[in-house]
Amino acid sequence: MFDNRYEIIRRLGSGGMADVYLARDTHLERRVAIKVLYKRYADDEEFVARFRQEAKAAAGLNHPHIVSIYDRGGAEGSYYIAMEYLGGRNLKQIINERGRLEPRQAIDIAAQILEALRFAHKHDVIHRDIKPHNIVVNGDGQVKVTDFGIARAGSAARMTETGSIIGTAQYLSPEQARGQEVSQGSDLYSVGIVLYEMLTGQVPFEGENPVAIALKQINEAPVPPQVLAPDIPDNLNTVVMKALAKDPRSRYRDADEFLEDLERCRRDLPVAPPPAVDEEAPTQVIGAAEVAAARGRPRRKRRPLLYAGLVLAILAFAALAMTAYYYTFSGRGVPVPDVVGLDQEQAQQVLRAAGFEVEIEAREYSDTVPEGRVISQDPAAGEKLKEGGKVRLVVSRGSGKVQVPDLVGQTADYAEAKLAELELEPERQPDQYSDTVPAGSVMSQDPPAGTEVQKGSRVKYVVSKGPEPPAAVTVPDLGGLTVEEARDRLAASGLALGSVSEVYSSSIPAGEVISQNPAAGQSVDEGTAVSIVVSKGPEPPSTVTVPSVVGKTEAAAGAEISAAGLTPVTNPVPAPTPADVGKVISQNPAAGADVSPGSTVVIDVGT
Repeated sequence: MFDNRYEIIRRLGSGGMADVYLARDTHLERRVAIKVLYKRYADDEEFVARFRQEAKAAAGLNHPHIVSIYDRGGAEGSYYIAMEYLGGRNLKQIINERGRLEPRQAIDIAAQILEALRFAHKHDVIHRDIKPHNIVVNGDGQVKVTDFGIARAGSAARMTETGSIIGTAQYLSPEQARGQEVSQGSDLYSVGIVLYEMLTGQVPFEGENPVAIALKQINEAPVPPQVLAPDIPDNLNTVVMKALAKDPRSRYRDADEFLEDLERCRRDLPVAPPPAVDEEAPTQVIGAAEVAAARGRPRRKRRPLLYAGLVLAILAFAALAMTAYYYTFSGRGVPVPDVVGLDQEQAQQVLRAAGFEVEIEAREYSDTVPEGRVISQDPAAGEKLKEGGKVRLVVSRGSGKVQVPDLVGQTADYAEAKLAELELEPERQPDQYSDTVPAGSVMSQDPPAGTEVQKGSRVKYVVSKGPEPPAAVTVPDLGGLTVEEARDRLAASGLALGSVSEVYSSSIPAGEVISQNPAAGQSVDEGTAVSIVVSKGPEPPSTVTVPSVVGKTEAAAGAEISAAGLTPVTNPVPAPTPADVGKVISQNPAAGADVSPGSTVVIDVGT
């Protein structure tokens, strides 16, 4: 029980700043999702203050495409938000499963995201972390955007000082990557990335780490999505490229403008290209703080290394320039400096100062060389190379041994996040049915938990689809069969005999099936019970006419009365004459009387 109100059912997953649980609100008797901040953030007073403020603002966003926030507070040494529980899948899962979406479906989803952002922006709330993981799509195609307010809280000053970049690098706008102030346009850029991924099945920028990706967001132009998927219409390709403009002035001004162009795409109308920006604007220098923010490292800690690197570069340049001049003009080439063991940036500075080009040939794990330092170089130190030649470096990724976590019983989202945290490559296998593991939970993994593997290794896991649904069976025709015959035929088809009822029928012989439910030819689940109605034969008459049996022998009279559906009863009486012995002298009821079937007819027989 959490905060004396929420009964925790199970863990749904983990994100960059919080764990998420499915819980039952015992006050209102409804299911909710509880997002509980990690303790490291809960201990940061400045962050908590910002979190409370932004959670309150987000709670005021009442919109059909925004997940509702029901409650917020603190408990058990942390802070939490209680929100609407959604049963659908997030957009990242859908893209991973399908690869890419049809343009019209991508437009529909993007439009719903923009409607949510339009509402939030009009209430002065910027999301800051729009990505497919925060977009839930239900079975009807309705979209809901989650995590409003949390990403904004994450921009508190304390977190900036520790060098964190709030948001996921693949979806960050260039201004976020620089650590600059964000605006509505930052969210719209992220929507452009999401739209790009829906249309192509991949994000425009990838890299070895978040810093490399963030730098690409700042410096590199994306490959137009139409290059990767030629069936994307020209107007939709223009919309994506406009949303991904590096300069916010060339993007959409607001969500309304973005939505208008998507509507034009939906109607196959042309879309205007992005507006041109002032080419004569003065070049801006990105300050050290911005570089530190983009690379996820605090400025204070980089100063000694930065100054040391600059001094080293200057001294190396002065010494090596003279050497390079001598060897180049003497035709002997230039000795390659020894950069093994240096930090990558220092090595690049030394080699470039000597007049060489530098290529990072590979990044390899090493248990002896610290992360970021040079493991080897080609050509080796001391070998001569003409000025402008290329020196290839292998850089350490640090120790590469990690233990595979236990994923069984966890959600797929948790598995993805946990493996990414350990720098392991998740590989989801086709989902399988299971009678023991709940749907949506990991049922198996390879390698097993606790196995020591190299970072970057693939970890396969299988998610349960829950119990296998019964197979479909066609109901056989049971008409005219007896009860036992119907039972046998149903069993042969994988079905069961349900209730058996009887009715009179003048056309169907007694004991045979008249009708059935479900009807013959209908498709039902295996094991379904089929009820039948059986004939009791013709309905007996409501009254019977008593036959005349006076003067007949006792045997003949009894047979005739029984044939009429009545019951004969013999009453011996003295015979008036010898000829009346053994014959019916009188009867009761009298001949011709109408009586109920089975009634008694007393015959007086002479003795």
